[in-house]
Amino acid sequence: MKKFYCIMLLSLTLIFSAVSAFGQVGQVSKPIQAKPSTTKVKKPAGNSGNKTSKSNASNRSASRRSSAPSRTSSNATANSGSSSSVVTVAINCNAEAADVYIDNSYYGEAGNSYNLKTGTHTIQLVAEGYEDFLDNFTVTGSNRSFNFSMTKKALLSVLDFLDEMVFVHGGAFEMGSKGLDAEYDEKPAHEVILPSFYMSKHEVTQQLWVDVMGGNPSVHMGEFKPVESVSWEDCQLFISRLNALTGVKFRLPTEAEWEYAARGGNMSKDFKYAGSDSINDVAWYGALEVDPQDVGGKQPNELGLYDMSGNVMEWCSDWHGSYHAGRQKNPTGAQSGQYRIVRGGCWQSDPSHCTVTYRFPIPPEEVNETIGFRLVAKTLKTKHNK
Repeated sequence: MKKFYCIMLLSLTLIFSAVSAFGQVGQVSKPIQAKPSTTKVKKPAGNSGNKTSKSNASNRSASRRSSAPSRTSSNATANSGSSSSVVTVAINCNAEAADVYIDNSYYGEAGNSYNLKTGTHTIQLVAEGYEDFLDNFTVTGSNRSFNFSMTKKALLSVLDFLDEMVFVHGGAFEMGSKGLDAEYDEKPAHEVILPSFYMSKHEVTQQLWVDVMGGNPSVHMGEFKPVESVSWEDCQLFISRLNALTGVKFRLPTEAEWEYAARGGNMSKDFKYAGSDSINDVAWYGALEVDPQDVGGKQPNELGLYDMSGNVMEWCSDWHGSYHAGRQKNPTGAQSGQYRIVRGGCWQSDPSHCTVTYRFPIPPEEVNETIGFRLVAKTLKTKHNK
């Protein structure tokens, strides 16, 4: 009986072992799923409307991993070949205390050094009295000092003035008047021969005067009105400063140059006024306005010169003197005298005083709200453009 129980226990043990073995064999035969080799890329904030492919996402993920701080020696080796590094860069310019903006961020003032990455940057310089400066510059391991040049606002207005100078081709013309209503000093009419020259398109404006001289003597204020209330001597001081700024030899026109240009030079149509026989087309005159107007408000003459009739009278370089009959070559007026000459009439003048031939003698020290000037030059070669 005892032997029977032993046989039964052994049989049950074998049966249990067989069942367990069969179960383990079933588990091994079941397919094993491999873990994905790439991690899920977190969607960047703010790009909810952008759809990207799985390959792009994987590329961005790999890029982010490569740019992450190094944690192993292999990563450190990979990052050691980076193309940019931070270097100390000196930023200098000709304007004192210019504010420095690099890549749209404020860094400080010029004359100091700043830490910048190697590569190309955008720089903006801002300083009172200067035009804003904007440019690109490239920082390298060997290029760590930069000197920038800012342009003074006064100089820019001067360059604008230079750009608007009109070339007057030389030639011969009949100066003065044969008219019965002409003043005594407009006669006799006589032939004059002139070389070529440049003349300012407009009367010198208050803006230009302020930029060169620093103040405004005018009674009737306006940035683009002609400067007035300046004596002949004041004009000479202005011219000397303007010449020093530019290197151009500006001067007041001679009477002959003024009249030749007002008549339209070698394009003249023999108008009574500068550009027309109708004074209303080309001139502010006869107190139709209560003060001088912005330059260029009427029609120009044949050469493109404005306001040579009306607006403000204009100083010429000559002493007042009598005309002489006979041909003259590039005359410069009397050798001496008490009065200089103004031409063209003003906003208060009668039409007869706005003609191209009318002459008016004024003491050179005279200051009057009706008198301004324009300039001429033989050449426009400057310090900045040879």
